[in-house]
This record gives sequence, structure tokens and C-alpha cells, in this order.
Amino acid sequence: MEITQFFSKIRPGETVILEHESAAVPSYALYRLLKDATEKGNNILVDDFLDTLHVYKTHIELSGLDVSIFDRIPVIKIGGIIDIGNVVGRVSPRRGVILRKEYEKVYSEVITEEEVTINPVLGLEKILIFADDKVELMETLAQISLRLGDKRRIAIYFINKDILNEVNPVATPIIEFMSTTLVEVKKKGRVYTFEVLKSTTPEIDGMTFNYDLDKVE
Repeated sequence: MEITQFFSKIRPGETVILEHESAAVPSYALYRLLKDATEKGNNILVDDFLDTLHVYKTHIELSGLDVSIFDRIPVIKIGGIIDIGNVVGRVSPRRGVILRKEYEKVYSEVITEEEVTINPVLGLEKILIFADDKVELMETLAQISLRLGDKRRIAIYFINKDILNEVNPVATPIIEFMSTTLVEVKKKGRVYTFEVLKSTTPEIDGMTFNYDLDKVE
């Protein structure tokens, strides 16, 4: 099944984790998510940790796709120096409680009660480099757990598992546990597969979705 069908099944309040390797960055999945949401008139908010959005946009642009949609999307920047999209707020890349409080202030000004917001989150694993101990790690991961079930948004975390396992491997099972839908991304040749390892939505639990780089548009 196509990746667009997967995104259409995700429900408000969900926290979706897309785990991928460094050699299998699902840039087109983000592009498709943003393009479809834009065409449907959905609210969008991208959380960009440490310039990860720049990496995704560059991959997409060099593949030959139109990246003009990135010019208009609202973005909260957490650290980093490269502005992509309409930056609606900036948060310093601090640890734990400070990060969460600064983010919450910006988040509450952007999210509305009237309409569900599609909320891709890019590069969260990078911020965990700054966690010196398990207390700071849990305070930072509260960024996920405190908004679990928030029906004002659908959160889709793009997580580089290679980085996560290198900088803070104990975080991996915690993040996987908190997710409502957990997806493993693999690349074979030109085809990306998205295997749903678990989901609170029975109709996609255990299913596999995909896209072929030779057929994207």
C-alpha cells in the first residue's frame, strides 16, 4: 500500500514514530505528508531540531521535486542556524525542563482548538546528546509524553535510530513504548518500506506501506 494511505489512517492525538537508519532517510515521506496536508488545507507545524529540516529539504530538492511548499509552512526552530519555512518561534537547545517550558510557550501560541494540526518532528534524537544523566533524559522525553493524546495535533516523529542508539540507547525503548504507532523504515534498492510494528489503529497494525523513488511525484 502507498505511504499516503498510511498517513490518512492516523488519528488526532496520536504520536507516530518513524524509525529509520542514516542510509534510509525517508525524505519523500515528509514531502508527501506536507504536500497532502497543504492541498487539503490542514494546519501544519514542523518542529525542527538543530537544522534537520534543512537536510530533508535539500534531499528532496536535489531529487528534482518542487520544494516551494517549504516556503510557507510554520516552523518552530529548536537550535540551529538555518531558517526553512515560516519560523514562528525559536527555542534554545537546552535540556530538560527549560527546553520543555520554552517550547510549550511557543506551541500554545500556534496550536488551535478549532482544527487538528499535522505536526512533523525532525531531529529530536540530536537534542538527547545534551542529556548528561537519566533524569535529564526523562525530562527531555517528557516533550513527547506530556502531549500524548493531545487531540489538537497528530505528531509524526522522524527518528534516526542510528544516532539515537549511539548517543542514548536507553531512550529507544522509552520512545517506542510511548508511541501510539511505531513504524520501521527500510530501504532496498529504490524502494522504501514502512512496516507498522504496532498501532492503536487496528486496520494498519502489522501492515506494510511503501514508495518507489522511481515513481514519486
